[in-house]
Order: sequence, then C-alpha cells, then structure tokens
Amino acid sequence: MLESISRMLIKWGTLKTVLPLLVLTITLMVVVNTVHLPITVPRIQEVSQGVDILDMHIFYSKTEVYSLLEQLQPEGRRVYIKLLMGFDFVFPALYAITFSLIVSMLYGSSGRRIILTLVWLPLVAGVLDWSENVSIIMILLKYPVTSVAAYVSGFLTLGKWISIWLSLGVVFVGLCYKLTKVGIQKNDIRNNATAKK
Repeated sequence: MLESISRMLIKWGTLKTVLPLLVLTITLMVVVNTVHLPITVPRIQEVSQGVDILDMHIFYSKTEVYSLLEQLQPEGRRVYIKLLMGFDFVFPALYAITFSLIVSMLYGSSGRRIILTLVWLPLVAGVLDWSENVSIIMILLKYPVTSVAAYVSGFLTLGKWISIWLSLGVVFVGLCYKLTKVGIQKNDIRNNATAKK
C-alpha cells in the first residue's frame, strides 16, 4: 500500500500540479504569520504582548509550555486554540502534500526504492504537525490543569521541525541536481552543435 501511494505521488508530481499548490502553501504561510486577522499569529502576539506560540519553538519542556500559556493570557489562548482548529488543521496537509509532490517531481524518474521513501518525509512532517496541534489543543482545553500531552508536545514539535528541515534539504539537493543536469544537457547540445559546424 505504501509503495502504491508513493507511485501515485510520483504520478501527480508534475509542475502543473505542484506550482499552484506551492503558491497556495506559501501564500497561506505568509498570511497566517504576517497579516493581522482574527485568528493569525500577529493577533495572538497582539493580545499577549508579543509572546510566540508553541508551534514556533524547536523544542519545549512541560514547564515552558505552562509558562508560555500563562504569558498568552486568556484572549491569546482563545485565539491560539481557534488558529489550531482552523488554519493549523488544514495547513499541515497542504504543505505535506505539496512538498511530497515536489520531492516526487524532482526524484520520481529515478525509480529507485530509496527515492520512493523520500516522498514520505514531508508526509511524516505533516502527521507530526497534526499530532503536535492535537496535543497543544488538549493542553489548552485543560489549562491550567496539567495535561499528559504537555510531556510529549515538545517532542512532537521537535520531530516536526526535523522532518521539515530534512524535507527542505531533500528538495534543495533535488533542485541542485536538476539544475546541474539541465546545465550539462545544454552544454552537450551546444558542444554537438559546434562540432557539426
């Protein structure tokens, strides 16, 4: 089943599919992090005097969770839970699928089994992001009572960021490979044209 999903991602990994998804992903990321709307990061920071949300940290302990939530204040926590249940419910799926398709577009033609595995990295990031969001929602719903989720949330966030950075690294290497390959092909065409003269 996993291999058939990998092959489906490779089939759909075309510029025609990827480009609109990438534009949408980047647009949503910019909007939620910079535009002042009722359930965006700038709104949370406004009502909590500039406090960052847990999602933005690389890792945090249970103690840091409750310290940050205290700083968010009631309105910040209310906006944060709405953000998690709205935008941050959809966004992990969007970026996970988008970057899996980018990886499949860059590496899919190789057909190697390891390459079929690389398309899963962004999907793992998305699943970890969802898990992180669920754990933070559980913490927020029980606040100020300590939730068991506070013990695992930081590890889910760390796993999410590691998976995201690995995914971006795989995309970067794939882009470098494709650009180098295109450059070599153009050089070969130019050399063949010169040799025929």
